[in-house]
Amino acid sequence: MPTYFCFIERDIYGTPHMEALMAETDADARSEAEALLRTHASGIAAHILLDAVRIATIRRIGLDLSESCGP
Repeated sequence: MPTYFCFIERDIYGTPHMEALMAETDADARSEAEALLRTHASGIAAHILLDAVRIATIRRIGLDLSESCGP
């Protein structure tokens, strides 16, 4: 099973956020990363890594945040 991680890039200083994803495919990893980015008000991008290789970057500006969980 592949190991996906999501690193949330923030627009403020502080402790970065990185967590393992439960995804088994690239598409699932992207969906989980988008959801995770929505929960971080200071997040500006979510970088998806498969093992140690970055496979995608999702930018907040490209997301529809109308269903955002953050302030």
